[in-house]
Amino acid sequence: MKGLALLLLPLLLAVTSETIVVVDMSCPITEGAVSLLEDAVHLAEQIGTRKVVILLNTNGGTLGATEKIVDIMRRSGISFAVYVPPGGRAFSAGSIVLLASKVAGMGSGSVVGAAQPRPYDEKVANAVAGWASSLAEGSGRNQTAAKKFVYENLVLSADEALRYHIAEVKADSLDQFLERIGWSGSLVYLNPGPKTSLLLLITSPENAWFLFMVGVILILVGLAHPTYIMEGIGSVLVLLGFLGMNLIGADLAAIMVIAIGSATMFLELKTGHGILAVLGAIISSLGLILIYQSTPFLSMSVWSGTLIFLLVLSSGFAGFYLYKIRKALKARPLHSLEGLIGRAGVVKR
Repeated sequence: MKGLALLLLPLLLAVTSETIVVVDMSCPITEGAVSLLEDAVHLAEQIGTRKVVILLNTNGGTLGATEKIVDIMRRSGISFAVYVPPGGRAFSAGSIVLLASKVAGMGSGSVVGAAQPRPYDEKVANAVAGWASSLAEGSGRNQTAAKKFVYENLVLSADEALRYHIAEVKADSLDQFLERIGWSGSLVYLNPGPKTSLLLLITSPENAWFLFMVGVILILVGLAHPTYIMEGIGSVLVLLGFLGMNLIGADLAAIMVIAIGSATMFLELKTGHGILAVLGAIISSLGLILIYQSTPFLSMSVWSGTLIFLLVLSSGFAGFYLYKIRKALKARPLHSLEGLIGRAGVVKR
């Protein structure tokens, strides 16, 4: 045991002292991106590092998600570096994330800016412009350019961002970026957890709208031809659509999805064909994924295999149990007087 500890000691020291967490944020700035950054912070804390690099490539996102991301960057005690790769974009909310970083770099052909809120509201624009200016001041960047991102939809190329003190370095690769900002060490790329992967999928604006519309159609079809199946699936899709459109939070959506799944399983008592039991278990598992706080070291493939096994097992038990309950409820009582009508009996002394 002592020998094994000595063998592992160099590895442990390397991980805790010279590790840089890299998170790929090539996605809209939504609740999915928030969860992605939370995973990165969790991973950094687990391995004992205080350096995180965000590979940023986004066309923007929601103001609420941007506020959460900036709060994480400012309050976590971790040094965040933002790198926009060659040809990448840090538009709208992405430019705010870049301004909040400790150090920023951009590759050739990349751009930053165009942060005017949509739909335009003067009060919101003034608030965001002041916020962007404050972030720029805190990181030693150009406050005037930060305000113009919001008021004038200013867009800067990599060279212009460097010239106007929005970015600190220009680099055409991640290794070059890290070298120029003086960061060295082994790189650990974040593997998003199941909750984050699901949120990234459903919070894409196109996917959120699609889920909502399909859900509404399924509910209408279910009401016209009641089966409980269409209504259950439709309700879940509508909730996921609301989540994707940022109308409800992930925790509330998870609780409501689990409630729908549980109700669907209990409806099996009425139908008795087993489909609702399996469907309810699947819906409930979806809710558990939404509420699950992922562990970044646990690979998605292993977690998925475990989930599928437990899902099939629990669905089988639930279906069998509910089938037996329904069978017992519908069975004729053993000592029912109605069963004696018309029968011949023998009197014994």
